[in-house]
Amino acid sequence: MSIIPQWTAALAFLPLLLSASCTGYVQGIQGAEGDSATSEPEPTTDAGRPALPTAPPPGDLDVDRAQGRFVTTTDLMRLVIAPGCASEVNECHNSEDFPDLSSEGNLWNLVGLGCNQGIGERTELDGLCETIGDEVRITNGNNEGFTATIGAVILVTNSDEEFDHYELRIDRPVPEGQEGGDFVIVRGGTELPALGNGNSADTDSGGQWVRITDEDDIPLANAIRQGDENLDDAYGDGSGALVSAGDARASYLVMRLLGHGTARVRMPLAANADNPTEVNPPLSRDEMYALMSWINCMEPGDGPYSEIRYECTENSDNRGEW
Repeated sequence: MSIIPQWTAALAFLPLLLSASCTGYVQGIQGAEGDSATSEPEPTTDAGRPALPTAPPPGDLDVDRAQGRFVTTTDLMRLVIAPGCASEVNECHNSEDFPDLSSEGNLWNLVGLGCNQGIGERTELDGLCETIGDEVRITNGNNEGFTATIGAVILVTNSDEEFDHYELRIDRPVPEGQEGGDFVIVRGGTELPALGNGNSADTDSGGQWVRITDEDDIPLANAIRQGDENLDDAYGDGSGALVSAGDARASYLVMRLLGHGTARVRMPLAANADNPTEVNPPLSRDEMYALMSWINCMEPGDGPYSEIRYECTENSDNRGEW
């Protein structure tokens, strides 16, 4: 049973955290009389704990060491995420790249949040992150009533690089050829003429596309949801999330950090042509174990200062790796 809808109450206070620095401290809120309201408890620190190495060897997992070092997600933010990708304002995942990880509250915002948002090249989109596509419906002529899911909207230009037509890639073949057919865009069973409608739909018998020859018939091409945007013939079901509560291995964040199940570069970014000074190593086994435990064992009502649960059925095979 999904627990994501129950996070509303836990996330209601997140705007209070957005001004917090990566150290994890939250300033008190001024009350009506000017008195400082009670602030959230300060995050845990390493004070009083056994001395621990700051970067255990990537292949070495020590469960006791990890549980002692990472008590709350604030510890994960302060010791792992902030130093690696959110330490400088307006750089990397601190108010620049998606997702924003400039505060502990934003880390919790990843629960149920769709992945690969803002990807520039459709070929770089991971299949897990593809959404449920809108539909195109032919409303007259030989194919009246034919409805198919839109996988991709492709702008085709002529030799002068001017508009020629939109090609809607669809998930099943059209029964009959037709020119100038009436059509409308449909989402969730509801016709949405504002996204697209008109009488310029051309089809070929057996073709898995609909050509829209009048540019004005699709005024908001980018607003149409595309179920197979990366054109790999596998349509998305909308289930992809950065953090899937209760299932670390279904979480895109974990896939990217472990470099598993994704064609995109493993995170955090190491040195490359665009970032020659980056020196961020992969997360250690201890760090991945703690992060995956947080995801596997989180419960409704948890927040940045809740202790990470390490003992739950979903976490029984977690060894900080895939």
